[in-house]
Amino acid sequence: MQSRPDIARKAIARTGVAWRDRAQRNMAGQPRRFPHQQAKRVIRDVVIQVALVLLLIECVFVSEKLISGLLEEVLKIRAPLSKTLMMMVALLPEVFELALPTAVLIAVYRVTLAMREDREFLMLSSLGIPPHGLIRLVLAIGLGAQIATLAIGGFVDPLSRYAFRLVMFSAQYNALTGNTVSANRLIETRIGTVAVTPRAGGDGNPRLFVRQDDEPGRERIIVANGASLTGPGDSGRVSLHLFDFSVDEFALPAAGAPRTGRPPTAPFSSLRGSSTSQSMVIDDVVPFDPRSRHVAEQTTAELFMSAGADPLHRLELGKRIGRSLLCLLAPLIAILALSFTTRLNQAFVLPLACAGLMATEIVGTAALAGVTWIGVVPMLAFLIIMATGLTLAMASLVAARSSAVARPGLGRS
Repeated sequence: MQSRPDIARKAIARTGVAWRDRAQRNMAGQPRRFPHQQAKRVIRDVVIQVALVLLLIECVFVSEKLISGLLEEVLKIRAPLSKTLMMMVALLPEVFELALPTAVLIAVYRVTLAMREDREFLMLSSLGIPPHGLIRLVLAIGLGAQIATLAIGGFVDPLSRYAFRLVMFSAQYNALTGNTVSANRLIETRIGTVAVTPRAGGDGNPRLFVRQDDEPGRERIIVANGASLTGPGDSGRVSLHLFDFSVDEFALPAAGAPRTGRPPTAPFSSLRGSSTSQSMVIDDVVPFDPRSRHVAEQTTAELFMSAGADPLHRLELGKRIGRSLLCLLAPLIAILALSFTTRLNQAFVLPLACAGLMATEIVGTAALAGVTWIGVVPMLAFLIIMATGLTLAMASLVAARSSAVARPGLGRS
């Protein structure tokens, strides 16, 4: 009497080859389609796992941003909790273009691995359903992910980057006007280098140090025992108030001039006062560039309009479209990785598949940077041709290894 594993092994040997080489046909002579109810369940399971993986990646990304400097900056300017949360939310779409293809790959791999080990693919092959049904299903999932990537990466992410800068600008300006700076800060502004030093205990106006390049060969040093910023008014200008201040101008040594002894340190012009104020443009205090100056903050539609004249915009447009095309490759890479998964290598097949997806993105970006000179339309045609060729090659490999896809490889205890 044969054991259950032996019976299953023989069934796999018979049906696996048949699934790969021929598809049983129904009475109308057409290949049987992937069952509708089972397809809905696969899509549901993939969507749930994609959401969970995306949540994990986004949490890791935002945590890394907080640790690498954002949290320190927020604490220095004593930004309110509401603005801190807004900045964290604005960071979420930044990594979405790469996180979604990775999440799709992981989700499709895990769902199809569970189906394979439950012998569901063997049942489908016995019903005469060819591997093309599974390939079409995962490609449909990839197409949905590609549309989401184009929408979020092309429109939501650029606007979120701008919103992040806007909220940070507001928090920094409020810290200067509300005297809520809690640590020494060095700020590079259009009026010069500014150092703000809070008083002990945080009470009173902070001290201010400003270094300005006045004229060629001159520099101005402004020191104030107290400073405050008010405004902006109706004209959009702000007022900088200085208390117990001094203004000294120094002559810089000429370039290449020989130095003998100690350089002169005495200012050639000095001014002392108890209080003064100066009206200035707000950008001179806290710089805030318009969105048009940052390529990453341009939407895909705006990049498409300007890509013909600006090679940087052309490259960014190609990167966004190329990353969206990764969503079509990701599920096919997952199925191909599934066909190689066995009990011995299951620990590192999925990481290798993710590494292969990232390597594809890196190589594609490098290749794209070398063809931006050919123009917008030829560059997009190059992207589409390359993506189509890779997709067809991956689909052919998956179809050729359909027996390995259907055959359970982890074993049962």
